[in-house]
Amino acid sequence: MTRLLLSSLLLISFHAFAEDTPPPQGWSKAGTLGANLSFSSSQGVVGQTDGTSQTYGAALKAGTNYNDDNDEWRNSLSLLENTSKTPTIPHFVKSADELKLQSIYLYKYQNLPKVGPYANLEAEAPIFKGEDVRTSPQTYAVKRNGVTERTFNDSSTRLTDGFKPLTTKESVGAYWKPVQDEKIKVEARLGLGAMQIGANGQFSASSSPNSSGQIELTPLSDVNQVGLEAALNVKGKVNDSSTYEAGVETMTPFVNNKAADDTRDAWGLTNIEGYAKYSSHITSWAALSYDYKLKIQPQLVTAAQQIHMLVLNLNYSLF
Repeated sequence: MTRLLLSSLLLISFHAFAEDTPPPQGWSKAGTLGANLSFSSSQGVVGQTDGTSQTYGAALKAGTNYNDDNDEWRNSLSLLENTSKTPTIPHFVKSADELKLQSIYLYKYQNLPKVGPYANLEAEAPIFKGEDVRTSPQTYAVKRNGVTERTFNDSSTRLTDGFKPLTTKESVGAYWKPVQDEKIKVEARLGLGAMQIGANGQFSASSSPNSSGQIELTPLSDVNQVGLEAALNVKGKVNDSSTYEAGVETMTPFVNNKAADDTRDAWGLTNIEGYAKYSSHITSWAALSYDYKLKIQPQLVTAAQQIHMLVLNLNYSLF
């Protein structure tokens, strides 16, 4: 995957003739608070459970940036919270929960404004506890190294504590900005990265029962890795009311704390994070957006983590 990403970086070089748009000088800030909600009710509909479905969500995005002739420093905070209740699961269960902080510094050379060194810090975690909720009582089996430690019956079980798993990242390297036009901005990074995931004492649950009809609960362990980081981000405007952003970030851990019986090499343990977002403003305070997030962390869990969201956001500009 990292090799594919590096090839992609080369393919975007034909955009380099685009006219660059200089960023504003000095400090700048932006912040928005958004809310979304949906409500539906059904009664006597063929093939559908009677009852009401409700979804409530809130999103906060804020950031401060600094720019001058040689320095660019971007700081951002984002918070996403969604909770839902349906006729089959009659109490509220979180469907999205993410707090993320990022600070990235880029140094700009006067004679080479498109390339230079960077340093990046990130922290990400859910705020609230996580749980596995089923429509009816199930048999849960706690398994460690393939051996069942205990079983119990319930319709839900706690998986994670608040602010767990906590993921922190640090990286340094070189960036490249081949395009900084008003309608499209491209940024690529390549460097040395480290990642720590505090997950000891937490659990993941299988999506479906095993051959014995049990939902398997697998204990998670802390992850510590150092390796090659590569990232590509593209964002821009389709028109005055519509924007898009997409990107991918990988980290191949040549140094890691994998289990002694784990035979996967560094490439097999490569972490991948991808995202895509399209937003179209209906009014100055309302927008329809689609959000997709992909996270692959093979040393933590084997399954890919994915989130799709299509929401109508009501936004308020904080500053």
